[in-house]
Amino acid sequence: MKLAHWVFLLASLGVAGASLYLYVALPFLEVPTPWGPWPLYYLLPGAYALGFLVGGLYALAMGWGAFAERRALLREVRRLQGEVNALKRERIEEIPKIPDREEA
Repeated sequence: MKLAHWVFLLASLGVAGASLYLYVALPFLEVPTPWGPWPLYYLLPGAYALGFLVGGLYALAMGWGAFAERRALLREVRRLQGEVNALKRERIEEIPKIPDREEA
C-alpha cells in the first residue's frame, strides 16, 4: 500500500509540475472546445482529477460488491452451521467406556 501511495504522490506532483511548466513557459497553448478555447494548463489537471474521480467511483463500486459478497458468504456459513448443529443433535454418538482406564 505504501508503494501505491508513493506512486500516487509522484503522479500528482508530475501533473502539478507539468501544469506549472505549461502555465509559465507555454501559456499560449490552447485547446478548442465548444465553450471556447481553454488553456492546456487547465485541462491537464482537470483530466487528472476526472480520472481520479472515476477511479474512486470504481473503487467504491468494487468495495460495495465485496461487502455484498461477504454478507452472502456469512449467511451461507450460518446456514451450514445450523445444519451441522441439527445433525449433531439428531445423531449423538456415545463414547465407549474402556473399563481398565480412569476417567480424565
